[in-house]
Amino acid sequence: VWPMKAAGLISDNINSFLDEQGKCSVILTGGQRAARLYKAWRDLPAFQQMTGVSFYFGDERCVTPDHAESNYGMAMKTLFPQSVPTGCAVFRMEADTADQEAATQRYAYLLPDLIDVLLFGVGEDGHIASLFPNKAALQECKRQVVHITGPKPPFDRLTITPPVIIQAKSIFVLATGTAKAAVLIEARQAPGNFNAVPVRLVLGATWLLDTVLTENIF
Repeated sequence: VWPMKAAGLISDNINSFLDEQGKCSVILTGGQRAARLYKAWRDLPAFQQMTGVSFYFGDERCVTPDHAESNYGMAMKTLFPQSVPTGCAVFRMEADTADQEAATQRYAYLLPDLIDVLLFGVGEDGHIASLFPNKAALQECKRQVVHITGPKPPFDRLTITPPVIIQAKSIFVLATGTAKAAVLIEARQAPGNFNAVPVRLVLGATWLLDTVLTENIF
């Protein structure tokens, strides 16, 4: 039930932007919960009928698209297993290139000034995208995309930064399971300290939980 309802909510949000402005930018996330969501989302009639949607990625491991850890590869298998809907486009983070700094610049150039719909998973340590607790990338205020070294393999990654996140028009956090609910509880205890718990950057997002479909924190 959860992925279908969540997919419907996100789909309705995208359609609102399409009705209002004729196009919509969406940043996709990785992870097992996202894979479940994408499989449900692709089966909605509205998904194959939409046009004018540009899909981006919030982070990517520095691996080839066919690697098991590739967010792009996962999305193509689960959300676009047959084809990308007509009139839509998918923009891959080319994180597997030898010059990762150049890759960050190219992707930043591709990103629109403001993201309409931003999807996040959340780690048990409170990280979102590849913004991990107490890392320098959380203090980035100019660059939209940076290269980082993560805490577990594949270590090298590209990730969007706080300036992209805080300006997004609509944000959804996939947070099913008791461990992720515990992250939400911890995040609310000191909402200003996002350096220790990065998901605090998006406490005002729509959280897609198990027992309560949506919860707007503020």
